[in-house]
Amino acid sequence: MRAEICFFNQSLGQMSTINNKPPLLTLWLKPTSSMRAMLDAGQGHSAAVLITAFFGAVQSGRLAMEQAEPGPLPFVLGGLAGVVGLYLFGWLTRNFGRWFGAEAAQRDTRTAIGLGLLPWTLLSMVLSFMVGAEMDPEVIVSYAPIFFVVFIYGYVIMLMALSAALRLSVLKTFLCLVVTVLVSLFPLTLLGQFLVKLFGSAA
Repeated sequence: MRAEICFFNQSLGQMSTINNKPPLLTLWLKPTSSMRAMLDAGQGHSAAVLITAFFGAVQSGRLAMEQAEPGPLPFVLGGLAGVVGLYLFGWLTRNFGRWFGAEAAQRDTRTAIGLGLLPWTLLSMVLSFMVGAEMDPEVIVSYAPIFFVVFIYGYVIMLMALSAALRLSVLKTFLCLVVTVLVSLFPLTLLGQFLVKLFGSAA
């Protein structure tokens, strides 16, 4: 875990600052301009892939908690599934974005999606920690309004970041996301079912 965190920090450190502030900090405050600046500089892709891998690993960790001795395999497979999902979603977003007049490279859409997942990744880590620590369910529920705000704000960041990558209006980006989610829902559901069966057979 320490090595992963070091690599994560190294990947973030490779990105130059925007207005003397860390790019991921300005992304929370000014997602459109910050994302556009990083894409124009060709930065952020490695961090985006790593964030997505963490996101997938955290989701798989919830299933791993149900096993007596989960081991690292669920986290590794979850991380790989997250990266595969990123490339699939980035490819679909780029292609469907053309329907609305977008001209973007797949690398840019992957960067926007991956960095846009940061709030949800942090939220998933907090929830997984609370569940793993066997906190009182009533205590967890009491934080629901905060979790909801972070979830909505994370979606806003995702939408604004993709808007910058696709060079589309927010409305067209939203419609592009709707189409992409609907199309990718089937293959991602199959992938999720495969992981559930795999973890279930290993239990």
